[in-house]
Amino acid sequence: MDVQQDQHSAQTPIGQHKRLHDFPANLLSALKAGDDRHFVRQALGELQRGTIRFQRDNVIVAEGDAADYIFIVDSGVVRNCKVFEDGTRSVVAFHLPGDVFGWSDQTYGLSAEAATDATVAFIKRKTLASVAARESHLASILFDSATNELRRAQRHGLLLGRSAKSRVAMFLTDLSKRSGKSRIVELPMSHRDIADHLGLTIETLSRTITELERSGLIARASPRTLMVRNNCSLLRLME
Repeated sequence: MDVQQDQHSAQTPIGQHKRLHDFPANLLSALKAGDDRHFVRQALGELQRGTIRFQRDNVIVAEGDAADYIFIVDSGVVRNCKVFEDGTRSVVAFHLPGDVFGWSDQTYGLSAEAATDATVAFIKRKTLASVAARESHLASILFDSATNELRRAQRHGLLLGRSAKSRVAMFLTDLSKRSGKSRIVELPMSHRDIADHLGLTIETLSRTITELERSGLIARASPRTLMVRNNCSLLRLME
């Protein structure tokens, strides 16, 4: 995959390429301070070739492409999905700002697409591996990121065997937790995306959200914002 030849987006340079023989001093300071989130974002910022803006539904990388890059979401939401021969689609994961994705071996096992207008940084896999080999803390953080992505994929597989209410409750709770908002759930992705993620039809998804509203567990603040009114009851639906 050649970043320069993406036909669906325009590349926005982030600055001149930097020499990677020595790890930047500001990153070493962050490392010593133990600020993992600050450290990893700055480290990836030093390594990335540039950010690319994608419009909603543009393909970032296709299933089967050579896995030359690791990606970090700068803004917006990215979905990992697979389209089957019968035309049905499964959205396996959503990646939010700050998430690192693209952990594959030789080729990407899933497509990555912009679920909203999004800005994504491309990081050369070989360069990242070279720096991580010298900086054990960065390697540990990246390992945790890859592990978290694997856990989410596993949870997604288990989710599909549960009731519609349980699936929606787990999705809303997880999205709220990941966005850092305990009572407010922003839904920037489409209902079709959410339905394909949960293995539901759009009608069943809409009906289930309405039932949760009538039960007093959630309230609709706007078309794309829900408020959690009874977190304990929502959590019980997940049991």
